[in-house]
Amino acid sequence: MSNNFHIDGHKLYWHLDKVAAWQTGELIPPVYVEISPVSFCNHNCIFCGLDFAQGEPLSLNADILCYRLQEMASLGVKSIMLAGEGEPLLHKDIVRIVSTAKNAGIDVSITTNGTLGNCELWSELLPHLSWLRFSMDAGSADVHSKVHRVDERMFEKTTDSIRAALGVRKNNGYDVTIGVQYLMIQQNLHDIENAIQLYDSIGVDYLSIKPYSEHPQMLNKSGFVYSQEMLRKVESLIESYRGNTSTQLIYRKVATENYAGGNIGFTACRALPFWGYISSKGDFHTCSVFLNDKRFVVGNIYNDDMKQILFGERRKESIKYGCNDLKVGYECRLNCRMARINEFLEFISNKPQHVNFI
Repeated sequence: MSNNFHIDGHKLYWHLDKVAAWQTGELIPPVYVEISPVSFCNHNCIFCGLDFAQGEPLSLNADILCYRLQEMASLGVKSIMLAGEGEPLLHKDIVRIVSTAKNAGIDVSITTNGTLGNCELWSELLPHLSWLRFSMDAGSADVHSKVHRVDERMFEKTTDSIRAALGVRKNNGYDVTIGVQYLMIQQNLHDIENAIQLYDSIGVDYLSIKPYSEHPQMLNKSGFVYSQEMLRKVESLIESYRGNTSTQLIYRKVATENYAGGNIGFTACRALPFWGYISSKGDFHTCSVFLNDKRFVVGNIYNDDMKQILFGERRKESIKYGCNDLKVGYECRLNCRMARINEFLEFISNKPQHVNFI
């Protein structure tokens, strides 16, 4: 079964106008912005890369955020994902935030642990979403409990939430993709087959099986590494089901092998112009790996309008710093979210001779 989501790659091929503008040195608006509506979570996942940021309970002011979303749309931002430091469904105005962004012309997505979902909430959210992804990381209640550090009863509550979302979509004919992601760590590798069987039976569009990536600032570092034998077994298991499920099975092979081998396919971070991150404090970061790092904070939505943030000198200088001075491979998160984009941008930056002889 083909993978039409392209999750293990990147999609800059469909934004070549932005790439061309970047090549000329133009300061472009990000195509995609990730937003953390809250800093707190109802789960306590052992792999959480942003566990260090879940201190003071913060919630973005919905009035300010909705106004900034309209500004972002007018300036050329194409999409947002609501996720970040906490659980986005915990924001009391999540429906208004999502609907405002969509009505402004921005594509909207949510990554959630899903426990709070129900028919009523999904009925309000799904009409405005391009995709909804559940972070499950387990195929059984006991493993889910160990990995997400919640009561075992939360697993059934969350799978019921997934079924509710699928039911709302079906009953209303909404055009929204609903998937599940599975982060591979030592504690859940043995549960992958259960997950494949379960989420296929539930009927989600895809199950994405992805690698763990240790965040430089995270508190609960595991030091977990993948052996080649381990990865061969995982891939073999997934391949044994491929073609026999209605759910697309997406094995993040490129990302997993690069992380396992410590491979970095680029020498500089050129991806910062194409995305951004708004923290639960309202800070706009050019890179979310460096949360609260002044080198990558270029404004705040409470104090600055989006034109000042996106086209101001602070963002320009931060992007320049990321490309010219950031020590890739030393300071960065191995196999970060922008890795595939950086590989592509490095490739096209190294212009060969005789380019007209195609």
